[in-house]
Amino acid sequence: MNLMSSMLHDDMPGLLSRVAAKWMDPEYPVREDAVERTLNAENRFTEAALAFAINQQMALLTEDPLSAWQSVLAPGGSPSDIETISVLNPGNIPFVELQDLVAVLLAGHRYVGTVSSKSPALLPAFVSDVLDEEERVEADLTDWEDALAQAERVIASGSNETMAQVKERALNEGLNLSSCWFRGHRYSVAVLSGSESEQDLVDLAEDVLLHEGQGCRNVGLVFAPSSMGIDPVLDAFAHFRGMFVAHERTIGPLKMQQALLKAVDVPHAWAEGHEFLISRGAAEPQGACHLRWVPYHDRADAEEWIRAKASSIQGVFTNVAVDLPTAWVSPLGNAQRPPLDWAPDRCSHAEFFNR
Repeated sequence: MNLMSSMLHDDMPGLLSRVAAKWMDPEYPVREDAVERTLNAENRFTEAALAFAINQQMALLTEDPLSAWQSVLAPGGSPSDIETISVLNPGNIPFVELQDLVAVLLAGHRYVGTVSSKSPALLPAFVSDVLDEEERVEADLTDWEDALAQAERVIASGSNETMAQVKERALNEGLNLSSCWFRGHRYSVAVLSGSESEQDLVDLAEDVLLHEGQGCRNVGLVFAPSSMGIDPVLDAFAHFRGMFVAHERTIGPLKMQQALLKAVDVPHAWAEGHEFLISRGAAEPQGACHLRWVPYHDRADAEEWIRAKASSIQGVFTNVAVDLPTAWVSPLGNAQRPPLDWAPDRCSHAEFFNR
């Protein structure tokens, strides 16, 4: 028997959009309280980055786009076979949990999610607002062991080590791998032509530095022509840091990495206050806010490397034509501006729900 009436299912886009409209107001008391508690948690979130993330996410939750996505997630209306989808949430960037919550609710399934200690307030406050709007919505928050015990399907995101542990536990709970979506470590890359504008390079800085480089969509390395100078890039990164100041927990690790690069004589450049670091060398991702600059003589070599490493790459950001699958590529400045229905690890929610 359906746990959610057809009427409730049909109204889900409107319900979510009404909650999001409240959250668009920076002075909405629920949002203000959640932001304050989030800033006091053990994370690298800054007030400016939090405002960006909340506004960007809420702007996507309007009724027409939500209805359009719902028609893909549940093309026949509310499903007759409602499942409990347990979501083990990361907390590496603000509101990273929102897409899975929205997808599950739009599809008409039951959501059981966890809350990261790094981001303890945003998701619970949003879910509470949804339940205040409509108490029949099937959305609960609990710890990860209880979530796995209830699960009929699992979505889990985190480090590769964490995903190995979750996989073992899920199998012990009797879940099939086809009903599990394990999303481990990923990073993104950028490809430059050398003719980028000042704004293009500021967009690149956003892709690298926003949310302190903690997201799977953040650019970790960039391929650039061997003839391209670094000074305009440094200026763009400094300009971006003037708008989004680095979190204090970012600076210490970058100081240590810069000292190591100096000791082993690796070419590098850095901000005076160690708010970012750029090193030149082989195509090997470095730490958060540490961009690896990889020179190329032939762009085809960069494209070949990207194809070979595709299983580790979340996205490719560039403003030039590249010989790569269209689904992999987005313009510069879109790493932290994904569409509502973007496909993590190139798997859509609709594909997962229909496995």
